[in-house]
Amino acid sequence: MSIKLDKNIESELTEKYAQRDALLSKFATKDDMAIRKDSYVPKVFRRQFIRDCEVVLNLPLFNRYAGKTQVFSLLENDDISTRAYHVQLVSRIARTIGSALSLNCDLIEAIALAHDLGHCPFGHRGEKLLDNTAKKYGYRFFHHVQGARYLLDIVKSDLSLQVIDGVLCHNGEEILPSYSPNEKSCYSFEDLKAKLDLAYIGKLCDKDLMASTLEGCLVRICDVIAYVGKDRQDAEKLKYINFSDFGNTALGKYNHEIISALSCDIINSSYGKNRISLSDEAYGALMQIKDENYAMIYRGNHSKVDGYDDETLQKIVDEVFEILCDDLTGNRRIIDKYYRPYIYPNLKKVDEYFQENCDYPHRVAIDIIAGMSDKYLLQFHKKLCKNQ
Repeated sequence: MSIKLDKNIESELTEKYAQRDALLSKFATKDDMAIRKDSYVPKVFRRQFIRDCEVVLNLPLFNRYAGKTQVFSLLENDDISTRAYHVQLVSRIARTIGSALSLNCDLIEAIALAHDLGHCPFGHRGEKLLDNTAKKYGYRFFHHVQGARYLLDIVKSDLSLQVIDGVLCHNGEEILPSYSPNEKSCYSFEDLKAKLDLAYIGKLCDKDLMASTLEGCLVRICDVIAYVGKDRQDAEKLKYINFSDFGNTALGKYNHEIISALSCDIINSSYGKNRISLSDEAYGALMQIKDENYAMIYRGNHSKVDGYDDETLQKIVDEVFEILCDDLTGNRRIIDKYYRPYIYPNLKKVDEYFQENCDYPHRVAIDIIAGMSDKYLLQFHKKLCKNQ
C-alpha cells in the first residue's frame, strides 16, 4: 500500500489521542492493555479496539443479524426489531453511559456489536431448541458461549481477549445489582479456553462469569436496558399488549423512560467507582419490568415463531442436525457447498477450524445451525431434508 499518513498529521494525532487517554477513568481499559494471541501494531488512528470494531463489522455473522429474531419471528413488519437493531441500541446506550463514566468507548462498541453473534435462528426460543438437540450428544448450547466460540475457535478472529471475554460474559438473562471484575473473570486466553470447554458440556454456571473490564460489565447491563423497553414497544405495535397493562415503576413503563432513568441511575451509582451499579430502587423497578415482560410477552404465544409451533420447529432443527452430521462423516457435499465457503475469507483459518474439529461432527453441526438466519434454516430444511 503506497498511501501513508502525513508525518505532521500523525504527530498531532498522537498527541491528541494521548490527551484523550489521560482523561479516561483510572478504572478504564486503556488501548495499551489489549491482550491478543497475535501481535498487532496499531496505526495512530486505527487503535487497538477500533480495529476490533472493524473486524466485527466485517464478520459474516454480523451481516446475518438482520435476518435473526429479536423476540418476534417471521413477521412481515419492518418496524419490529431484529437482532441487528438490538446490538446497535446496546452499543449506543453503553457508549453514552460509558462516555459519562470516562470508560473506553471503542472497547464498549466492539463488545456491544459482537455480543450476540452466537444467537441462532429464532432468538431465545431457537436457543432452547438447539440446546435440546445438542444435549442428546453430550453438548450444551448457549448463545453467549457460542459467540465466544465463533470469535476464538471458528473464525479465529484475533480479537482482543477483552472483547471475546465481554461476549462470553454478557448474558443478559441474569440481572445483578452490581457488576465488577473479580476472581471469576478471565485474564488470559488460557482462562477463556478453560471456561469455554466447561460451558460446552454444561459445567459452567452464569455465576462463574464476570467480565474482566468495566466496559464489559457495562455492556452486560446495557443489553438488558436495550431490550426490556423496546420489546414492550414492539409488542404494543403488534397489538399483543397495551401499555396500560404494565405497572408504573420508578423507571417509568415506556422505552424512552426506562433508558433515560437507568442511564442516569447507573451514572449516579457508578461514577468514579470500580464497578457498574444500580441503586436499590432502580434494581427493584428493573426486576419488576422484566417480570412483567416475561408474564405478558416472553412466556406467551405472542413470542412464538409465526406459523410454527415448538414441536414442528424442534423436528426441523433435529432433522437439519442429523443430515449435517451424516454429511460431515460422509461425502461432505453439503458442508463444502453450503457452509465452508461462507465461514470466513481467510481459508487457512477455516482449514484449521475443520482440522481441530474433525473428531467432533456434532459440534460442527451445531455451529452451522447457529450461524443460519431464521428464513435460511427453514429454506435449508425444505431443500435438503424433506426427501431424506
